[in-house]
Amino acid sequence: MRDVEWETSLYDHQHAMIKRLDTFRKRSASIQYTKDEIMVIEHSFQLLVASMLDLARYVLKHHYKTDISSRKEVLNALVLNKDVTYEQAEQIKFLVVLRDKILHDYLEESFVNLEEAMKLRRYSLVEVLTKEWITRLSSPA
Repeated sequence: MRDVEWETSLYDHQHAMIKRLDTFRKRSASIQYTKDEIMVIEHSFQLLVASMLDLARYVLKHHYKTDISSRKEVLNALVLNKDVTYEQAEQIKFLVVLRDKILHDYLEESFVNLEEAMKLRRYSLVEVLTKEWITRLSSPA
């Protein structure tokens, strides 16, 4: 059964994460990030990508009646259901790989990759897909 309140809360949460990332993205390149700011950016990015995967699992379950047991299986299921374009799938893959790298290699310097993703605003796909998926949930399967 759909939980429209959860869907709305998730969208609001994602929008807040995107606004936070945009605030940092728009800063002058001459201003260096503090360690705390880097942590805020990394955490916001991780939450944004995780919420996209969770919403995708939710859509797969409620629209396609497909149960996915882990986030790692989500992209393949989206592709199988032709729910994302090839380009979107490649973009999702990039976001997930970058998130995993930040999450698991947190002692490594992966912030350069995240900075590049921010410059290109690659994370904006999350909001686009969220709107599409919530609309899809309102239509018959």
